[in-house]
Amino acid sequence: MNLKEALEGKIPQKDAEHIYRAFEIIGDIAIIQVPKEIEQHKMLMAETLCTLHKNIKVVIRKIDEVSGKYRVGKYEILIGERTDTIYKENGIRLKADPTKAYFSSRMSTERERMTEQVKDGEKIICMFAGIGPYPINIAKKRDVSIKAVEINPEATKLFAESLKLNKLKGNIEIFTGDVKDIVPNLPENFDRILMPAPKDAPEFLEIALQKVKKGGIINYYAFVPSEYFADLESDVKNKCEKLGKKVKILAKRNCGNIGICQFRAAVDIQVLD
Repeated sequence: MNLKEALEGKIPQKDAEHIYRAFEIIGDIAIIQVPKEIEQHKMLMAETLCTLHKNIKVVIRKIDEVSGKYRVGKYEILIGERTDTIYKENGIRLKADPTKAYFSSRMSTERERMTEQVKDGEKIICMFAGIGPYPINIAKKRDVSIKAVEINPEATKLFAESLKLNKLKGNIEIFTGDVKDIVPNLPENFDRILMPAPKDAPEFLEIALQKVKKGGIINYYAFVPSEYFADLESDVKNKCEKLGKKVKILAKRNCGNIGICQFRAAVDIQVLD
């Protein structure tokens, strides 16, 4: 039974039409969206959700989209007195607080896919590392060296706490600051560059191309309209060539919808020269 079905008969039918079926659970926190048309029912919705999912201890309402320098949304606490939690995926544990740093549990399958690509011994940089889900997933299973860069200091605090929660096979070094300031000044080049922030990815592609080794991989993510997906491979390849690098596109993947006729796409790029 979903939330809409559970509320049948408890709120007017005209209001029920505005209920979002989808919601996100991070640890023991549920994140719901309540349109203004039905915000008088927000507490009933939160309480009903807790009845449906006994593991939920906190319910927060998302009231504004992710935005700003630190990519953080705005939230309202409906049930509970905290906003931090421990989230588990793929054998790792992450300290998360959606009100302080962006995180989505919906990308767990993609993070597992990425980990399977990585080989022991790789030197990796993760741009826009957030609270560390990509680096920690990889370092849990692979003997690698990872430099992780994130501009949001609240995110890197959570990231550092998560390092203590996991017995890692690889090594992770966290940098707090702007990718444009930090990455070009790192002395070495890398076998793999992760770019898991789709919104601004094109803006940072040149930096990634400058810091990847010959034969290395860039794992690039972008938000694309559905009708554009077919051309994404050639578009990314052309962008790289205009920036002076010959590349091979190893794979592209639809990682899930983010809105009507728009989704997050992954492109695996091998730099040939």
